[in-house]
Amino acid sequence: MSSAVVAALDDIRPGLEADGFGLFVASVEAGHVTVCLQALPGACHDCLVPDDLLQQIVESAIRGADPTVDRVTLVKQGFDTPKAH
Repeated sequence: MSSAVVAALDDIRPGLEADGFGLFVASVEAGHVTVCLQALPGACHDCLVPDDLLQQIVESAIRGADPTVDRVTLVKQGFDTPKAH
């Protein structure tokens, strides 16, 4: 896994963690990066930006770190029972 791609999320991660979310690179394969957004117990779902904006933020960060990436997929885990705070 590319350390540049993993490090690319370092600026995004703290804001998400403050609202109860984890963000990590799940896989990097032949120019395709899969990033997972995980809702932890008590996560503030209302605090998230819209999915399309979050996708753009993540893509921009990753492509800035590694311009050879041609596709970024954002997947969500743990979003079955949203809670607000």
